[in-house]
Amino acid sequence: MPAAKMVTDDAAGASTNAPIVGFLGLGIMGTAMCRNLLKCGAFSKVVVWNRTASKCDELTAEGALAASSPAEVVQQADITFGMLADPEAALKAALSPGGVVEGISAGKAYVDMSTVDEATSQQIAAAVTAKGGRFLEV
Repeated sequence: MPAAKMVTDDAAGASTNAPIVGFLGLGIMGTAMCRNLLKCGAFSKVVVWNRTASKCDELTAEGALAASSPAEVVQQADITFGMLADPEAALKAALSPGGVVEGISAGKAYVDMSTVDEATSQQIAAAVTAKGGRFLEV
């Protein structure tokens, strides 16, 4: 993974290394998990995407940045989490134009927590790793 970005804490005037995290899929579980990522303060930015763009609004009001595609999230983030509803949604977000694989590169990681079968996970893993990215299925 690339070196973490240097972030300045304006309140304290101190600099810290903090990665950028991305999150795809803002259903009930995804929104709650992303909110916790925002609250923990461990990341310089939290970048979000959802198929229904308006689902990003709640989290952008809390400090997240909305992206227009999964590729845009992955390009900005050091680590991107995906929590999509089913194999079809996971494959579309990962493999379609503007998807995860379009944005992934060496040093970036994609953690898929979507509700998918083994074959779907293996297909996404192969595409991500072929572009030099790291893949973890949870």
